[in-house]
Amino acid sequence: MKSNRLVLFVAIFFLAAAVSCGGGSKKQVKGESGKSGKAGCELCGEATGYAQIFDNDQSLARDRAIDDAMNKLVGSKLGTFVSGTSVVEDFALVSSIVEAKTSGMVRNWKVLKEGAQEGSFVITIYGEVYPQAVNDTIEATLKNYGRPKFMVLIRETFEGKQNMPGFTVTELTMMEIMGNAGFEFVDAATTQQLMRRDAAKMQQAMAGQVKGAVQDFLMDTAGAEVVIVGEVKTSDQSGAIAAYSKNMKSKQAIVNIKAIDMYTGAILATTSANAPGVHIDGDTASKAAIQNCLKRVLGKTDEDTGKFQSGPFMNQITRKFLQSATGRMIMLTITGLDFTELTKFRNEVQNRVRGVKKVYSRGQAGRAAKVEVEFAGKTDDLAQELNAKSQALGFEIEIKETYPNKITIVAKKL
Repeated sequence: MKSNRLVLFVAIFFLAAAVSCGGGSKKQVKGESGKSGKAGCELCGEATGYAQIFDNDQSLARDRAIDDAMNKLVGSKLGTFVSGTSVVEDFALVSSIVEAKTSGMVRNWKVLKEGAQEGSFVITIYGEVYPQAVNDTIEATLKNYGRPKFMVLIRETFEGKQNMPGFTVTELTMMEIMGNAGFEFVDAATTQQLMRRDAAKMQQAMAGQVKGAVQDFLMDTAGAEVVIVGEVKTSDQSGAIAAYSKNMKSKQAIVNIKAIDMYTGAILATTSANAPGVHIDGDTASKAAIQNCLKRVLGKTDEDTGKFQSGPFMNQITRKFLQSATGRMIMLTITGLDFTELTKFRNEVQNRVRGVKKVYSRGQAGRAAKVEVEFAGKTDDLAQELNAKSQALGFEIEIKETYPNKITIVAKKL
């Protein structure tokens, strides 16, 4: 798949959609006769949404059914433009973003029919997908979740000398290249401090072991969301150009790196590359070789346009991290509820909290339990949702602790 950036693609096809949907003619709702609605409006259409009715609360079920209908309408119109293109792989990613947030994406909508059917509320709407609102939502999500904070923990052998993380050529080069794309890093001074403060945990992280205590240490102390680990070596190849120049130095850099999602411990991307560097000074030649390697996998700034063009390794990290962020597993440790109350709590969270896709029971002992929530967002987002909607859920909730991938709460049935 081509390495076009998702935001640029979305902006282009939505701009085209907006033009095709322009004009000021009055909309005609498609009726039972099957006649078309607003003439020439490719982004207008019908969709039917469903929602289960809980505790005879039809008003809440109706709101959720409307959300479901809008999700389907937006998704169907996105498919019209994405289908058959080279970025169809990213359509699933766009759809997952849209599924979590539909507010404002459909305008001029009206209800065609609605009502309760066999324990569910069913509603059919007609409306027009608003391209700018969809684009803004996707762009905001990419900004919030597709731009993780990085830590670089690379073992670097530079001109025969082994350098540990903190101000290595590799680290500084990555910061420069990826900084052009708006990515943030744990600064080199902090990395050095952590190496001195807890060498054992940092060595585990460098080996790619980022579970448990290591995970909490790096995320809580440094705020790292993605860690890039691996090895970089430079070697002398000057003999290959000796016949052409006795003064020039030729160096070869070999880069083997992988990126790890600190929330889950999953590997986001791996790559291996090599490239030469030539200069009259050996150190400078080695530095150039490392830079040339990293430009191949991370990307570089286009000299003609001045815009950053991300490379395959960077594209893979962004795509995978964003996919994870829109469907992340977050552990809830809950105290204060018996089995019946916990069952109701799980159902309420799954069916009433926006962004929650599924809630899984992970065991209970007395009034202490664990559940795992598949959530479209970060841990803080889920904590805020639970805190804000506790009364509507029918529980008094106190957030005791939040960590990168877990929340501890005390709950009481109202």
